[in-house]
Amino acid sequence: MELSSLLLVILLISAIDSEETEDIKATLTVQPQSSVFTGDTVILTCAVDQFTGWEILFLTPSNPESSEASGTKRISSVKVSDGGEYKCRARRGNYYTLYSDPIRVTVEERPKAQVSVRPDGRLFRGETVTLTCDINGGGVTSWRYRWYKDSNYYTTNYQQKYKISSVSKSDAGKYTCEGAEIRGFSHTSDAVTLTVSALPRATVRVTPDTSVFTGETVTLKCEIEEQYRSFNWRYLWYKDRTEVYKTQHYTVNTNTLTISSVSQSDQSQYSCETEIRERPKTSSRSSVDLIVTGSKPKAELTSDTEGSVLTGNTVTLKCLMNHFTGWKFYWYQHTQNTEKMTTDTNSYTIYAASVSDGGQFWCRAGRGNPVYYTDYSDVLWINVTESPKAVLSVEPDKQLFSGETVTVRCDIQTEQDTEWTYSWTVEKYNRWNTVNQCKTQECKITVNHQHSGNYTCGGKRVNGQNSEKSDAVTLTVSSYQPKTVLRVSPQQWLTEGDSVTLMCVVNRSSTGWTFSWFTKHNLSSGYDLVSDSSGGSKGNYTVSSAALKHTGVYMCRAERGDPVYHTHHSNTQPLWITGVSSSVSLNIRPNRTQHFSSESLSLSCEDHRNSTGWTVRRYTNTLETCPSSSSSSVRSTGTESTCTIRSLITSDTGVYWCESESGHKLHPVNISIHDGDVILDSPVHPVTEGDSLTLHCLYRYKNLSNLRAEFYKDGSEEQNQTTGDTMIISTVSKSHEGFYYCKHPERGASLKSWISVTGSSSRGLMVGVVVGLSVMFFIIVLVLLWCYRNKKGKVSESSSGVSAQQNISQTSDQKHNEDGYTPLQFDNVTGAADLTYADIELKPKKEVKIKKEKKDISSGLNDVIYAQIK
Repeated sequence: MELSSLLLVILLISAIDSEETEDIKATLTVQPQSSVFTGDTVILTCAVDQFTGWEILFLTPSNPESSEASGTKRISSVKVSDGGEYKCRARRGNYYTLYSDPIRVTVEERPKAQVSVRPDGRLFRGETVTLTCDINGGGVTSWRYRWYKDSNYYTTNYQQKYKISSVSKSDAGKYTCEGAEIRGFSHTSDAVTLTVSALPRATVRVTPDTSVFTGETVTLKCEIEEQYRSFNWRYLWYKDRTEVYKTQHYTVNTNTLTISSVSQSDQSQYSCETEIRERPKTSSRSSVDLIVTGSKPKAELTSDTEGSVLTGNTVTLKCLMNHFTGWKFYWYQHTQNTEKMTTDTNSYTIYAASVSDGGQFWCRAGRGNPVYYTDYSDVLWINVTESPKAVLSVEPDKQLFSGETVTVRCDIQTEQDTEWTYSWTVEKYNRWNTVNQCKTQECKITVNHQHSGNYTCGGKRVNGQNSEKSDAVTLTVSSYQPKTVLRVSPQQWLTEGDSVTLMCVVNRSSTGWTFSWFTKHNLSSGYDLVSDSSGGSKGNYTVSSAALKHTGVYMCRAERGDPVYHTHHSNTQPLWITGVSSSVSLNIRPNRTQHFSSESLSLSCEDHRNSTGWTVRRYTNTLETCPSSSSSSVRSTGTESTCTIRSLITSDTGVYWCESESGHKLHPVNISIHDGDVILDSPVHPVTEGDSLTLHCLYRYKNLSNLRAEFYKDGSEEQNQTTGDTMIISTVSKSHEGFYYCKHPERGASLKSWISVTGSSSRGLMVGVVVGLSVMFFIIVLVLLWCYRNKKGKVSESSSGVSAQQNISQTSDQKHNEDGYTPLQFDNVTGAADLTYADIELKPKKEVKIKKEKKDISSGLNDVIYAQIK
């Protein structure tokens, strides 16, 4: 009974559920509406009126059914692809409701607004502007419009067009718009910029000028500021407020008004009015006054040099036309028939290369099209003359020394008394610079090495005409103070009565110097100015007849300029004067001046009067008696003193002489020692004219045979008188005097020796002198003995003074040798030490001998030693 009741209840419930499922239908709604724009949000809601506990299912166009527990489906930022038919139903357990009625969702692209402006482009103050907002697409016609300026909401006017009357600067900015309707808003438009400017100004320009002459053609042009010329402008012309139209006299072409052949009736005020077509509020006006002069003008011709020109200069002509403008200028020379030149300015510069560039000149001016010409100017004569050339002179010399003052002077010779201003230039390192410290005709400069360069000068007249520049003068400035070199000719060893010349030379300079001479006679005294010397440009001080008082150490100094500039003092040179004594002789064995090193040499002083006290002395690097060493010896026997050097060395080269106990010095002779393999055997004493002369070329190794030598005189080979190693001159003449040396092709060359030739008459003269002396000898000896006793103390003092002077000379010469000077015993001209010089001075031939000596010295020999045998 109970079981049957339960089954009945279940059947009843099933029947009831079946009936409810068939009757229930879901309801679908959409918010905000079914037609939307892309980007909007769509909300779909599905509802079932009876019962609860339903699961809502949505059926979309692109997806199968999906479950939404809340009964709501939200589609954010919809796309076009989201459009379509949507349905829904509910489920509870295994039972479903009926589908809702479908809803079609339409999604369209959101339209974008666009702003247009009329008139477009630049706006001018006072104009009216209309902005229009257009929205295309979306199928909407009921838009409401919103306007924004500079991103700010601008107006409550929802109209599509927005009009601004009489715009001003405050209306300028960026404008945008957007549309709104029931579905939403359109996209905002791109910004449109409004620029508001002041009205452009028109300007009337007149060609050729606002002041014209009757008969000229005048063109008036109305010009708008350049940035506004692209607008469609309209131009109107007025003469004294009356509009001008095109006639035969007036030509109107848009912005140009041309008046042909003006007359005084055309003198008036002319105006131009402008406006942009279809924009009447853009007009402006500009005026100009035209002045018409009745008489034809005449040009005036002038020059900047008052008609006088120097060749090499320019002259500038000017064609004056008062204050009128727009002219071209026409220039004529020699004749008015042919134009020489046309210029846009009233200046014409002519370069006067020659005198022919001068002559008659005219000018006139012209302007316009066709050209309106003025009358010709009066004639102007341009006189071209040769330009004088400046001459630059220098005192004291072009070779200068740092600290010296040089005077440069610029002279310009002209026929007329002309006032010049002077300019100076110097060229250094290929660049010309102005010498700023020189602005006058004569200029003094205290120079240093930076003043070296090529100097020129020139002058300029008051009218600007320049002289021709001087030739360049090169100034060379040495950075050191110059040195003087003292030389002695013929030698510093002299006998009473000899002539000697001291020569003072300034290194690397020879112009403008005056010389002073100084001497000291003993060790304790200083240098004194030589009382009978005087300054001179030659730098020579000559003692025509040497006396014992002239013995001493000499030096010189040069000076020049204003203020005075001094050189360094020269090297010192001693002069040793000895008395005449024919009874003492100096004998040399071997009897020659050249000797091989390692060989022996013997020198002896022999007094033929049987007196004693004579000693061989020498000066090499020091002043000494014949040295005592293992390689040398001194022997004195009676009237003879002998110095023997067993093994010669090159340092034995020097001056050797005989000296008495009282300090008298006789017969100085140079001895040179050669460490080579070849020497020249030549006589120590001079050769007499008419005698024969034999020269031998000696070799260190005597066992060599069949050796041939070449002999040279003054640098030229002697071939006619040589045989093997010997040269023989059978009859000697004065022409044979000179420098000789010999040379072996393999063994080398000898030193150079001076062969001196004395006149043949001297032999007879010598016999007469000897006879005369024999008669007077006894008287002279008595007198000398008496003098000797009275002056013995003085002579001894003098002797020690000479020795001291010689030592001073030695020290001084060593110092000068370190400074680049030559030691005492060497030739101070050439500075070398390998030539022997033997000389007999012939008084009548003195000038010839000196010239010969200078000739041979200047020939460039580098190996000369002098000794003079009296």
